[in-house]
Amino acid sequence: MLFSAVNPVAFEIGNLSVRWYGIVIVLGMIIGLAYACRQSHVIKLTIDDTIELFLWIVPLAVVFARLLYVIVRPSAYFAPELWEDFGKGFINMIAVWEGGLTIIGGILGGILGGIFFTIRHRKQINFGNVADIVIVPLLTGQIVGRLGNFFNQEAFGIPIDNPHLQTFPFAVYIDSPSGVETKHQAVVDAALDRGQELFGERAYWFAATFFYEMVWNTIGLFICYAFWKKGSTKKYPGLLLIFYMFWYALGRAWIDSIRMDGLLVTQIACGIVAPLGLIAMICYVLLRNSQLSYRRIRALKEANELGGAMLTEFDVKNYVRIGNILKNEKNPLRILYGAKKPYLDVDFDSLDYYHVPKDYKKIFKNAKNEVYVLAK
Repeated sequence: MLFSAVNPVAFEIGNLSVRWYGIVIVLGMIIGLAYACRQSHVIKLTIDDTIELFLWIVPLAVVFARLLYVIVRPSAYFAPELWEDFGKGFINMIAVWEGGLTIIGGILGGILGGIFFTIRHRKQINFGNVADIVIVPLLTGQIVGRLGNFFNQEAFGIPIDNPHLQTFPFAVYIDSPSGVETKHQAVVDAALDRGQELFGERAYWFAATFFYEMVWNTIGLFICYAFWKKGSTKKYPGLLLIFYMFWYALGRAWIDSIRMDGLLVTQIACGIVAPLGLIAMICYVLLRNSQLSYRRIRALKEANELGGAMLTEFDVKNYVRIGNILKNEKNPLRILYGAKKPYLDVDFDSLDYYHVPKDYKKIFKNAKNEVYVLAK
């Protein structure tokens, strides 16, 4: 019950109220920025570059987070009676200090900021690397930021009537709910009335969906960090962004289904993005492996160093398959393999093949002028 007793306002300076929600959001940004600055050398960015990147991302993320929040709630922000006084209507629409941001809009704004940064530094870095270094800070900010929902008593889920589950972390004790959609207000009020009968006060237990999302994002953060430390992002730049879209959408799809302020449009969007993200991730890894294999053989052929190179059966078949694509000028897939560079024919049939056994490393170590093809 501790969380329901916390004053959402941390302190006041004159007429300005500083809320705990804003403090934890800023704290999440600072932690994320500190991580990005520490890891920036991996993608050959300076600390100054990283700070510039965040100065692109954060403002656009806030703008789009508010914009998307407002757009999907037309009755609350675009009703004619609200705009009888243009000034009041406009202020109501941009009043982020009164709450009302959506992370999905923030993600879109952040991606746009990353694109602008990449354009400015296009000779230095690509968008995939920029996206990769931002994902862990993004998840960190989301995890820390969700703590603000405890203080605001918002983003909670359905009432929990099972006494065995009426305890944190399964549920949270709510006495001053906020952010609940009008259509769910009756459900919340009914639960609070039951709480008044049971506890002698108008408060009740609701699913701690904000905590569920914190746990879900923490698991995603560890997975992304493992990919980063393993160096997978060097081979697959942008992989973390695709994984994040899949992981976050998958989590929001089921979490929003039990949130009292969950929107159907969010559930539908996440239900579409999650499987598409998984498919995109699989296709990207397969395509990237194909590209790297092709480029390696082409570079060896161009340097006349193919003799003695160790290839896999996949390398050979992939090179021949891509050759058929590049030779067809009408095939749109040519652009994926560098259509501007001419395809170099390799007569694999004339090369000296050898299907290497399990101890191939010892054999290859003594090889000089033969091409070894590993059996699958």
